[in-house]
Amino acid sequence: MNYRKIDTPENYRFAPVAADPGAAALPGGNARVLLEGGPHEQVELELEDCGSDVYRLEGRSARWPRGTGSLAGLDASSFAPRPSEAACRLSADGGVSLSLDGATLLSGAGFGLSGPKWMLRFKPDEALRFHALGGKNLGYELSGKRTLFWNTDLFADFEWSAVAESRADPLYASFPVLIGRKAGSASGGPWFALVMDAPYPGFANLGAGEGIFAAGSTPFERWLYLGARDGAPDVWILADRSGAGLVRKIQALQGRAELPPLWALGHQQCRWGYKDYADLDRVATEYEKRGIPNDGLWLDIDYMDGFRVFTIDRRHFDAPVAQLADLTERGFRIVPILDPGLRRDREFPAYASAKERDLLCRNPEGGDYIGFVWPGYTAFPDFSLPEARAWWASEVERFAKLGFSGFWIDMNDPSTGSAPLFDMRFGRGEIPHEAFHNQYALGMAMATREGLERARPDLRQFLISRSAYLGMAKHAGMWTGDNVSNVHHLRTSVAFSLNLSVSGMPFNGPDLPGFAGDASAALMEAWYKAGFLFPFLRNHSVAGSRDQEPWTRGRRTERVVAEYIRSRYKLLPYLYQAWIEAAENGDPVMRPLWYQYPEEAWTSGAEAGDEFLAGPDLLHAPVLDERAASRIARLPAGRWFDWAAGRFMEGGRVVRAAPGREGTPLFVRSGAVVPMLPGTRDTNHKDLRLVDFVLFVEEGGTAAFRYRADDGETLAYRAGARSVLDLQVRVEGWIAFVETALRESGYGNIVYRIIVPVSSGIRAIELNGERMELSRERLALAGRRHRALATETRTA
Repeated sequence: MNYRKIDTPENYRFAPVAADPGAAALPGGNARVLLEGGPHEQVELELEDCGSDVYRLEGRSARWPRGTGSLAGLDASSFAPRPSEAACRLSADGGVSLSLDGATLLSGAGFGLSGPKWMLRFKPDEALRFHALGGKNLGYELSGKRTLFWNTDLFADFEWSAVAESRADPLYASFPVLIGRKAGSASGGPWFALVMDAPYPGFANLGAGEGIFAAGSTPFERWLYLGARDGAPDVWILADRSGAGLVRKIQALQGRAELPPLWALGHQQCRWGYKDYADLDRVATEYEKRGIPNDGLWLDIDYMDGFRVFTIDRRHFDAPVAQLADLTERGFRIVPILDPGLRRDREFPAYASAKERDLLCRNPEGGDYIGFVWPGYTAFPDFSLPEARAWWASEVERFAKLGFSGFWIDMNDPSTGSAPLFDMRFGRGEIPHEAFHNQYALGMAMATREGLERARPDLRQFLISRSAYLGMAKHAGMWTGDNVSNVHHLRTSVAFSLNLSVSGMPFNGPDLPGFAGDASAALMEAWYKAGFLFPFLRNHSVAGSRDQEPWTRGRRTERVVAEYIRSRYKLLPYLYQAWIEAAENGDPVMRPLWYQYPEEAWTSGAEAGDEFLAGPDLLHAPVLDERAASRIARLPAGRWFDWAAGRFMEGGRVVRAAPGREGTPLFVRSGAVVPMLPGTRDTNHKDLRLVDFVLFVEEGGTAAFRYRADDGETLAYRAGARSVLDLQVRVEGWIAFVETALRESGYGNIVYRIIVPVSSGIRAIELNGERMELSRERLALAGRRHRALATETRTA
C-alpha cells in the first residue's frame, strides 16, 4: 500500500439527488436522503440526533453488504437525556453542516462515491484549527495535513531515514477522530469533532495542497474531507462549547478507560533480552540497592520456549510459579509480552488447538495464512471470530494464573514479515484483509482482557498494546511503538501523546530513552526529565543495544534519572486523582493547554505543541533537545509557581527557562493543592492514606480540593472501600486557614500534613481552627529542594 496516495474528490462522483430535492425529515429531528449510487441502486444516508449535541450519520447501500464490520462498540446512550442545542443539517446532496450558538463549524459540500469508497466533504475555513487524529505523526496542530488510517509496523514498513527522523506516517494506531475549533473566538469556542468508525483504510485531508501545482497550473481547490475505501459510512458529529466538554464526549462515545492499578502508574523496566529469573532478579536487586523505585519488570520474547506464545522456557524459569511469586512479594510486578503469531508446529498445543477448531486466518485459497515472525513459519488467530477471541481468552486465563500481573501485546498491527498482508483473510476466508486489519489489535486486546478478568476477577487489570483502533481504551492502554534514541523522537513525543490523549487513548507514552540505538547520557537525562509526567513511564531498549537502566550512564546521570523517577512516585497521589477523573468523567491525564485555556488562541497553535498539562494543576514545558541549556516557554494567563526558580510569577507571557542539568521547566497553577507522598521515595511502597498536601495558594487566594484514597489494586473501591477527604483553603495575609472534612472512610483514616513553600509568604497555618506548630524542611521534587513549612501529622 502506498501510504502517500490519499484519495481526492476529483475521482469521486458526488451523487445527484435520487428522489426528493430536500432531505426528508424524520422523528426526533433526524433526517434521511436518497442518493443515486448507479443503475438500479440508491444510497441511503440517515442523520440521527443522539442528544447532547451528538449526531450520527450512517449510510446503507448494496455496495456495502457487510455494513461497517466494526468491533469498536461506540455507544451514544449517555447522550440521550440532554436535548441537542447545536444545529446539524443533512442536505439533499448528502452534505452535512453544523453550527452552534450561531457560529458555523462545518459547511457541507456533498457526499462522494467511487466504487465501494466514500467521502464526506466540507468547505474549507481558514479560521479552523485542528487536533487529534491519534496515532498520527503529523505534529500538534494539523491544518494542511493529509493522512491514511492504516496500522503499520514502523521498522518493517518504512525506510530507515523516515524512521530515524520521526517522519513516517501512518504508524501503529488508527483513531479517526478530528477535533476542530474556530481560531480567535474570545471564549475559545465552540468546538466540533468528527469520529469516523471506518475499519477499512480511511483517509483525511485537512486542506492539504498539491506540490506539483505551479504558477501556470489550474488553480488548486482545497477541501476538508474524510472517508474510507470500503465499508458503510458511520460518522459521528459532535459539538460543544468547550474543548474539554468535547473530549469528554469523545471518550464517553468510545468508552472510558477504567481506573488502572496504582503500580501501573509507577516506573516500568523492560528490555529485549531479559529472558530469565536471573535477569529479573539482577535488575530488581539493583533497583533495591540503589534506592530507585520501580514497579514493573517486563519480559520480551526471549522468555518463551522457541518463541511459542503462552509458554515459558524451563531453562529460564525452572520454577516459574515460585520465582514469579518471589519477585511479586518483593514488590515487582512481572509483565510478559504476548504476540499473536502461533508457531506452525503440530506439537505446540496452542497452534494445534486453534488449527483443530478452525480459528486461524486463511489465505485466498482457503489454507492457513502463514507469515514470517519470530517463531519462523507463523499462523495467526482470527480475532474477527467471537469463538477465536474466546479461545484466546482461555489461553490468557491459564497463563496469567502462573503469577503474571498484566501483559503487553505486540506485533498486532498485524506484523507478518515479508509475507503480503492482503493474503491474510478473516471470517474463515470470507472477509478481505483490509476489512479487519485496523481492528486486529482491538480484537486481540478484547480477548486478552477477558482472559485477565477471568484469572483475576477481583483485581484491576493492566494491559498495553502497540496497535489500536477506536474503543481500545476500554480494554488496554497503548505505548507509542518502536522509537529511536535520538532528538527527533524526543522532540515529537509530546505532541504525539497529546493528540492520542484527546482522541480516546488517555493511557499512552513512549519508551524512554528510546527503543532503538544507544542513548547518550545527556539524552537519557533529557528524556527522563521530559517523560516523568507522561501517563505511561517505561524504560525499554532493543536487543543488541547498550544496557540502559538508570545506572548505566555514570553516577551523575543516575542521580538525575533517579531524581525524576522518585519525583514521579512523590506525585503519584496527585496523578492518581487525575486518573480517577479520567475514569469517571473522561478527562485525560495528559492535556493540551487548550483543554483548560481555550480562550488563549495560541494554545491551539504549533507553538503550544511542546508543553502539556499533567492533570489540572501542573504545566510542564520540557527541554526537548539534550544539547539545549534553555528553552522558550509560554504560560497561560494567571499566576504560576515556577518550580525551577522557587517563586510565584505572573503568567500570560513568554519566559526563557534555563533549569540547569538537574531541573526542568515545571509550573504549578496558583490556587492548587498538590497531594504528594511524604519524604524521599526510594522504594515502590505507596500508601495513599499517608499524604502531604502542598498548598500553592497566595495571599488573598482560595482553594478547594477533594482527595480520594483506596488500595490502588482491587475493585473494592466500587463497593465503598475508599476514603474521601475534602480541603478548603483560604489565605489571609501570612496565615493559611485550612478546613478538612472526612466525607467517606471506607478505606480507613487519612494521615496527612499541610505544607507550604516559604516563598509563598505564608508563615502560619490554622487547621480546623487550631494554630499549628510548624517545622522547617526541604521540599524535594524535579531537581530542586525548596524551603517549606510543614504541620505535624494529623489524622482524619
